[in-house]
Amino acid sequence: MKNKLIDVSDVGWEYWSHEKDYGSHQKHIGDTAGAERVGVTMEKLAPGMTSALSHYHTKEEEHIYAMQGEATLYLDGEPHVFSEGKYICFTANSGVAHKFVNTSDADFIFLVVGNRDAHDVVVYPETNKVLVRSMNEVYSRRPSSYFDKDED
Repeated sequence: MKNKLIDVSDVGWEYWSHEKDYGSHQKHIGDTAGAERVGVTMEKLAPGMTSALSHYHTKEEEHIYAMQGEATLYLDGEPHVFSEGKYICFTANSGVAHKFVNTSDADFIFLVVGNRDAHDVVVYPETNKVLVRSMNEVYSRRPSSYFDKDED
């Protein structure tokens, strides 16, 4: 149903994780309200957890607003305090890799808003990998010539 009025407190938390220290609880608010082009997600990052590997998007713009608590925001490896009331926008293809680490003793709750683009490529500089969204596959980032053959 489109144009659906919702009460965010009625939206359940879903748990997402990769590895033991990477994960968060998420409320997919936009999906629940019928959003098609823009994602709106409330995330809760527990103490000691990391939101994701440092990354940036080539086609998607991300807006992040801190609602409650505090975490360390890493921008190209440099730490910054990101606490309640702070906001940042990551424009598409900015090349600024980012991640959150909750080094506090309380949950960090933040809102993520961004456009959805099926042709987005997510770049992970820490691991030298890329996620090709349209294929939902991760590859090693190895620039090569068009005619180079992969070694078997």
